[in-house]
Amino acid sequence: MDKLVAFFKNVWFRRAVAVLGWGYTLFAVWIAYLCFGYYFQLDNPTPLFVLYLFVNFCAAGIFLISRKQVLTQINAYVLPIIVFAILICGFGNWYIIIPPVAVMAVLFFANSSNETLKTVLGTMFLLMFVIGTVGYIGIQMFMGKVTFTGVDLNQRDPDYERLSDSGKFRVVRYFSERGDQKIQTFYIEETEDDIKIPLGMCKRVFGCQWIYTSEYNGAPTDSVKWITKTVDGKKRELLLVDSVERENPYLIEKLDEETPKSSQSTPKSLSTTLIKPPSDSEESAESTESSAAVE
Repeated sequence: MDKLVAFFKNVWFRRAVAVLGWGYTLFAVWIAYLCFGYYFQLDNPTPLFVLYLFVNFCAAGIFLISRKQVLTQINAYVLPIIVFAILICGFGNWYIIIPPVAVMAVLFFANSSNETLKTVLGTMFLLMFVIGTVGYIGIQMFMGKVTFTGVDLNQRDPDYERLSDSGKFRVVRYFSERGDQKIQTFYIEETEDDIKIPLGMCKRVFGCQWIYTSEYNGAPTDSVKWITKTVDGKKRELLLVDSVERENPYLIEKLDEETPKSSQSTPKSLSTTLIKPPSDSEESAESTESSAAVE
């Protein structure tokens, strides 16, 4: 028993534990990143939440054991900034936010750094959390739901998803209210950056592209479909939006780069393709040609 106690009190053991504590900080950075631009689709939320609690509980124990180490003391002043990012990016998802907030509080009050420094920085962090939260709520009250992804994930239809034949893209649907009308809006997302997690999937939403908006009357709808068509000898995945063909907006720039300028033309079948606005250089060239023609 004495040997076990001596082992846990060994300074090198505590230093190793302090290094391990930074692993949790990196984990918190990853959680903030997922909250920033991903939609959580969970197969079984309860076991995953229990696992998440266990990880946070272990982290709190690690910080308590290494509270006198310099690395842990530095960590105590880095972790609040990361947890604040989790709070703002995942606002409303309290099952994600509360555990790291609790771990942050344990670490901050338990670490053995200078009390004056702890008081000053603690006051700053407290103001950051209070002002940030109140400001975020105020912005939502006056401007509506504000998200970094550009869409309200709470309005996402979890049962609607249309994958392309290649599986690289998907069409998803969001519902919103406009007066007495229920509106459905379709977006396209890439699937290559999705992240698999235990008992679920994190689907990348940041950078999604708007496709179509219409009134929803409750009837089954396939307003947006995937079709595969051969264009210039190459198979392309296109969107059929209310019987009108459109290009995949993610592929427009790639197609423009691959197609020589001399052979760029819009096929009749793709007359409704999304078109990028001309650049400043193109506009100046067109104006020069027009002036030459007048002279």
